[in-house]
Amino acid sequence: MISTIGNVPLTEISNLKKLGSSNMESIHYRVLVVDDEEPIRKLIATMLSQQGHQCITASNGIEALDKIMEAKFDALITDIVMPEMDGIALTKEMVKLYPDLPILIITGHAEEYSAKSAIAAGAREFIKKPFSLPEFIIRFDKMMCDHETLCKMKEKYSKMLFNAQRDSSEEIERLKRGKIFPESKWSHFYDPND
Repeated sequence: MISTIGNVPLTEISNLKKLGSSNMESIHYRVLVVDDEEPIRKLIATMLSQQGHQCITASNGIEALDKIMEAKFDALITDIVMPEMDGIALTKEMVKLYPDLPILIITGHAEEYSAKSAIAAGAREFIKKPFSLPEFIIRFDKMMCDHETLCKMKEKYSKMLFNAQRDSSEEIERLKRGKIFPESKWSHFYDPND
């Protein structure tokens, strides 16, 4: 008998380690996995753990919010239809608390919930159940790669903005000291004592 998690052979899950390691640098994330179906939670946690990520699980949105308040996470994966707080409400709440947190929404109710509604709520990725394991890993890796790229761009922009502000401040100080037209015929237009 072949061991399975959520009707997926463990051999297929172990083969995913090769897939993920060749596609991205070896970056390991702390991921919160939220689904009311325990086999799905275990499947996703196992897949991501095989990739080197640390997974914490929750069975609904309320439990997920409690866990996110206790610890920092690099990503959130959530089902939509769950008791107490659904994945759309959880996503909206997470976007308020952590606007840059990458969120992947999964659902078996694609006819009721579209990728458009998931993205509008703040998710970065959307995948329908049932999904293939390679598709899931590819989507997760893409989401995290896009997130890393966005973070690098924001950091670069912040540095550029800081340097521009610093250069402007230095130029203003030079102007205040009268260094723009030192000892020229224009000096009489600027009085540094004003």
